[in-house]
Amino acid sequence: MVLLQEETLDQERSRLEALRQREQDRARRFMNAKNRSIGIDKSYLDKQLGEKRQHELAQREEKLAEAQNLKNLVQCLDASEAAAQEARKKSLLEVKRSLDEQTKQPKNNALGKDGPLDLSNCGPSSLQCFSGEDHAYETRKKAQQEQVKMWCAEYMIEKKRSHDAERKEEQDYANYVLEQDRIRSQLEEEAKRKKDEDARLRQLENLEYARQARIRKEQGLEADNEAQRLQTHYLQTCPLLTEDTKLATNVNGEHRFRPDHFKGFQKDQIEQLYRENDAVVKEKREMCGHEAELEASWARYHAQMVASMGDAEEARQKRIAEENDRLRKSLQQQKAELDDRKAEMEKERLAAIGSEFFGCFGQSCR
Repeated sequence: MVLLQEETLDQERSRLEALRQREQDRARRFMNAKNRSIGIDKSYLDKQLGEKRQHELAQREEKLAEAQNLKNLVQCLDASEAAAQEARKKSLLEVKRSLDEQTKQPKNNALGKDGPLDLSNCGPSSLQCFSGEDHAYETRKKAQQEQVKMWCAEYMIEKKRSHDAERKEEQDYANYVLEQDRIRSQLEEEAKRKKDEDARLRQLENLEYARQARIRKEQGLEADNEAQRLQTHYLQTCPLLTEDTKLATNVNGEHRFRPDHFKGFQKDQIEQLYRENDAVVKEKREMCGHEAELEASWARYHAQMVASMGDAEEARQKRIAEENDRLRKSLQQQKAELDDRKAEMEKERLAAIGSEFFGCFGQSCR
């Protein structure tokens, strides 16, 4: 009895220690901002479901053991009843054989059962029944056995009904959790798809804006070139500007200039202006090319950033999957260890009683 109490206390202490450790791990997980996530803690729910399944298996084993014990009890009762009936049958056959032998003998020659009768101890009731005789014993015993069988059957039916109801509730809860996880996964996938679609649309819009800006710049350059060409053609073909430029020269001195008779520049001056204009156009084209190169480099950088973000997201999903696999393997290992520990505890609890236990009887404890 003391050993059983110590074993019960050790089990209760282990259970409380495991519960305290789970609460500490849960609080530590909630306080960790890096791993904390908004919503349902799927790993903890899976752990709870695993513990419930283990508890259910333990209860099922206990119920099966109890049902087996009841079955053994019913079998023992049936065997004892069959043995009693067989004994009664043999007794009746023996009595019948004795009566048959007595009928073959002459009359008034029956032997006394316990020697000669003591008439002083006999009365009128002795002619009707013997002392201690119970005619309803067999009927009462059979009714009691039938009642025990009925009670056992009703108890087993009630336990099965309660077990089915509890199992249905747990199955409904598991279906609810799975449905909630499925809906949450669908929402996450839809949000991710929408985010990817928005990023793709923004990328397409940026590319379209860059293409339109490049087209506008090219059109501006073409318009400037066309305007410059038309202006050059006008300057070269205008009758007013193509007159003799020598009229602007003063007759008193070639080095003097007459503004009121200006008819245009000299050829060397015009060539110098053309060269300056060409230099300006070249510089402008170089600036446009540099801007186009900057736009192209920015587009390449944006594409690289989008690709790197996609790679980072894939790596993060891969890490999450690996972490989930690692946690699942850890839970499976813990479950296997718990099953082994329970098997060892059950083996120790149901250990066979050896001869050493019975050898202590009849001896002094001093």
